[in-house]
Amino acid sequence: MTVFKLCPTTCPSCGHAFEVDISFGLDGKRQRNVRERLMAGTYQVYPCPACKVTAVYESPMIYTDFERGEYVAMETARSAAKQTALARHETIFRDCFECGPPIAQELGARVKRRIVYGFGALREKLRLWDAGLDDRIVEAVKGDLVDQEGYHPATVMLRLAALLDGGHLMFGIYPPIDPPEDLPPDKPWVAPPSPALDFVTAPAAMYQSRSAEPSKLERDFPWIGDDWLVDVHDGPSYLYR
Repeated sequence: MTVFKLCPTTCPSCGHAFEVDISFGLDGKRQRNVRERLMAGTYQVYPCPACKVTAVYESPMIYTDFERGEYVAMETARSAAKQTALARHETIFRDCFECGPPIAQELGARVKRRIVYGFGALREKLRLWDAGLDDRIVEAVKGDLVDQEGYHPATVMLRLAALLDGGHLMFGIYPPIDPPEDLPPDKPWVAPPSPALDFVTAPAAMYQSRSAEPSKLERDFPWIGDDWLVDVHDGPSYLYR
């Protein structure tokens, strides 16, 4: 279901106050141009009426495409704690699908359910699924790369940068997002530009090796076995802090 609402915001460049049209629910099946804009990084990009500087406005929303079997709840860096968000979305999903009429139950049984944080994470899931890749295996590959490169898992964020010829995966390495403390969790916010610190490529053999031994995924990264929080950084974020 597609849901939009005008929300007040402030330009991060000049401080001008204005309103932006924010989505809280998107139907990717009915709005193909929305999926294309999400993939291109141009969705909810608005210019300030005063200074004309553009910014990307993020807010919590639910993205669905039942034809592709996708149900993704997007939170922001200022949303509730992960376990709180998980409990809320489990309740929403149960009430709408598992406890709904038979047609709703059928839809719910066929979708991949995920919680992601920000447009970058949502875009990554959609790109991986479009390429026929298993996001759980990709997250394990990220974990292998973080260990291989010598990073602490709570100090970096890996996001897919490119799908290379031959099945190789290139990731950008980003610092964790540090949102302002005084921003309400349900208010649209502008995530500050965060250029990649570096890039790292996972050879196709890394994905193939993880794919060949799925039992080792939950042994090495037990938190990515969840139906919702399939992100290697989710576990370290509450295990190490």
